[in-house]
Amino acid sequence: MSDLTLLCLHGYPLDHRMWGPLAERLERVRTCRVVAPDLRGRGASRWPAADVHAMSLLADDLAADLASLVPGDAPFLLCGLSMGGYVSFEFLRRHGGRLRSRLKGLVLCDTRATPDDDAGRAKRKEGIEAIRRNGIGAAFEAMAPKLLSPKSKGTSAEALVREMILGTPPEAAMGDLAGLALRSDAFDVLGPFDRPVLVVCGDDDALTPVADAEAMAAACGEAPFVRLLTVPRAGHMAPLENPDEVAGAIGDLISRLPA
Repeated sequence: MSDLTLLCLHGYPLDHRMWGPLAERLERVRTCRVVAPDLRGRGASRWPAADVHAMSLLADDLAADLASLVPGDAPFLLCGLSMGGYVSFEFLRRHGGRLRSRLKGLVLCDTRATPDDDAGRAKRKEGIEAIRRNGIGAAFEAMAPKLLSPKSKGTSAEALVREMILGTPPEAAMGDLAGLALRSDAFDVLGPFDRPVLVVCGDDDALTPVADAEAMAAACGEAPFVRLLTVPRAGHMAPLENPDEVAGAIGDLISRLPA
């Protein structure tokens, strides 16, 4: 599919730049076109920050922008990391039906289909209050140590993560956290999904460990092809930390799509 687009959704508290190394590798060998929008409240997004960035709101933003991101009737793969995965679930739930002829597959990176429990929601609330008191630096202190594998220390990936977090407007980060706390279980979306699926998890991912990836892969009962990839030398940012490995797996997924 020479006109295939990989539509990539970033995590919290990041932006579209996290997909740069992966895009460079995929586009170098003409695997597909990569498009990575900024989600609400940051970067080039036309949508302002809100008090609560519900995953449904971010999914509707994406649907409204789809014509400019993937023009016409061109086919695309949906790819989300962490919060971007949660947005992907809501996008499929709310808009997947009308886009059935165009949506060719799903890539889930370092994410999970389960919602926050009470302890998780309490941590989101604490995170919001910390950012309100101390600015975006509070998000950096809370998240930076958790996002990357120890093997990524001192790399360009670590430098970019720092730049992205500190460049996120505080109101966007707080809106994200409020929305993340409200997200729902997504196994009902994965069960009937009948397109190829790639589930990616860094082998050092402490936030969404391999058990979460295994559960998502097992839930895709109607998918004609499901692959679970555990990425070496990667934490919660596998496509950034080891883009060669992830690019290869996406290329393999694309090769399995119907002509």
